[in-house]
Amino acid sequence: MPNEDRITRIVHRPGHGILAADVRGALHWFDAELNRVRSSSSSVAAQAPAGDPVYAIAFTDDAVITRDKIGNISRWDLDSLALTDRLDARATADRALLLEDEQPSPTMLRGIGVWNGKAYLNNGYFQLAVIDLATFTVDRIVLWPHGYDMLEWFCTDAPGIHAVSDRHGRIHLGSLDDLAFPTVVEIDTSNVHRVLYDERHQRFWATTDAGMGDHYKIANGLVTVRLDGTVEQRLDFARNDVEGLAFSGDYSRAYCGGFDGELLIFDNTTPELTVVDRVRHFPHQIIDVTVGDGDRVYVLTQDGEVTALAPDGQHIGSLRYARQCVWDLQPLPDDGPSLLAATDDGAVRLRLTELSPGQPSLQVTDRYVSGLGFTRRVTVADDGWAGVFWPSSVRRVSGGGETLWEREVPGIVHTLAQSPDGTRLLVACNGGGIEFDAATGTETGRIEDLPASAWASAYLLDGRRLLATRNGLMNAYAADSTVTWAAELGNYPKRLLVDGDRVRATGGGGIKEFEVGGDKIDQRYSELLDNTAENCAVIEGTVCAITYGMQIAAYDQDSGELLALHEDLPDFPKGMAAVRGPHGDPYVVVGGRGGYVRLYRLDRSAGAEVLTAVRDLWLPGSPVDVTVTRS
Repeated sequence: MPNEDRITRIVHRPGHGILAADVRGALHWFDAELNRVRSSSSSVAAQAPAGDPVYAIAFTDDAVITRDKIGNISRWDLDSLALTDRLDARATADRALLLEDEQPSPTMLRGIGVWNGKAYLNNGYFQLAVIDLATFTVDRIVLWPHGYDMLEWFCTDAPGIHAVSDRHGRIHLGSLDDLAFPTVVEIDTSNVHRVLYDERHQRFWATTDAGMGDHYKIANGLVTVRLDGTVEQRLDFARNDVEGLAFSGDYSRAYCGGFDGELLIFDNTTPELTVVDRVRHFPHQIIDVTVGDGDRVYVLTQDGEVTALAPDGQHIGSLRYARQCVWDLQPLPDDGPSLLAATDDGAVRLRLTELSPGQPSLQVTDRYVSGLGFTRRVTVADDGWAGVFWPSSVRRVSGGGETLWEREVPGIVHTLAQSPDGTRLLVACNGGGIEFDAATGTETGRIEDLPASAWASAYLLDGRRLLATRNGLMNAYAADSTVTWAAELGNYPKRLLVDGDRVRATGGGGIKEFEVGGDKIDQRYSELLDNTAENCAVIEGTVCAITYGMQIAAYDQDSGELLALHEDLPDFPKGMAAVRGPHGDPYVVVGGRGGYVRLYRLDRSAGAEVLTAVRDLWLPGSPVDVTVTRS
């Protein structure tokens, strides 16, 4: 029985199998061979229609405790997965501590601590909720001892001491019984997604996301911490988030992976952090790892696929989830209201039609299957298009779907840009900025002397190359590669969008707009945005933004004033474009994980709802053949 919705977490429970949560808030038991054995039947009644993804899972003797993105806290029967209790996020709060009319903040927190008959976790307002497990009622709601905080992970396995990590790079050591955490250890500048107790060497292992000091936003990985809070070892091996960590049953091995898409296998028979193997070629970025019976390893990637490995990393099997995602949306030139969508399996051409004014429809008019990894970005031209594909491919495609040329770049690809005259393509990848002749695929330039991975690329109107690095530096390069303009983004970038003499950078901290040549942020669009701003589009004097928090927001372009905010996107949004319908009406199109394409009508007239969701189109997914390899 295939899984229908993208899995967001996997956790092993001895004697039961692999428990998975999904983007719609449902739970599923899988056996060792990844056959689905049982699913919850109450998620539709328990969740909002758009679905509230579950990221936090903990077990008691006879139940599963979950927290979803909104902060709803639920209890499910361990065996049947029947929903038995649910605490609504809006009611599970100390309202005396809140602002007037404050609503829960959607956040992907993963931590639940179960200790001495109680569960400890953040509610939807980043207060600490303590739940009595016998009655599943609120014991008390307090602030974390160090104030409002996003608590990411709880570890109660070490003798005599509890560890709690947060989204600010810290591990708090102390006691949940009396909520005293006198020792605070700073190991990173961002999310500490996992803290596990190493029983073999009596220490904690913790993952890092952003790095510190000279490695800030350049490299990160793992840290080991003694029980007294002393940082023991640090191993920076990743250029992106590290999110999965698990031990074998006897703690002789550890498995760790993240957004670089490879799983590191550690020999833990000695105290030194020793990598003995690397498993590569997963279909996507790694977001979770768990170890099951017989030390079989299960790896969850962001596309919803689960891969089973032997303890030494040999491939055993996979879930074969029918994945789909709309990564990018680019208007097609001189083809009416049409778009090219970058997808998990290639690309799709979409046409916006209106049989009657105000009643739009999106129709698939052509489909291209690449045979490569997912298509991360596309750029279009009169005679076809080009795309970058996970992990490191660049391909130029004709209008008829024929491959004109294909190249490999030195590192994971992030973005792709086309020069204003259409003759050059600029790839931002972990190896730097690589430029190609658009017609022939001949490499025409390479910018490698960067302080960190190149995460975003663009061209200015005069043809200068623009690159932004993971650590937030944005430089424009002349033909001879000299830097002619430099600016600080203040956070990591996702995309660079050039609009005349303006450059908009999406990423951490919202949408930032620069005047070309200026060294200061000229305008920022960030009010009420949660998590990373993935993309933006501009139409009718309105800047629309999408975020990892499954939000879409609209801002007045000149003033930056927030005009509208919706937090009900079906899954992570990625692609975004602004188009006009056949009758001239303005629309905003958003696509994302699960293969959805949502069409919004934009209306700035007095009294109107600025953004109205008109309809959804869902592109079918297909399973990918997982062919992981060991180094």
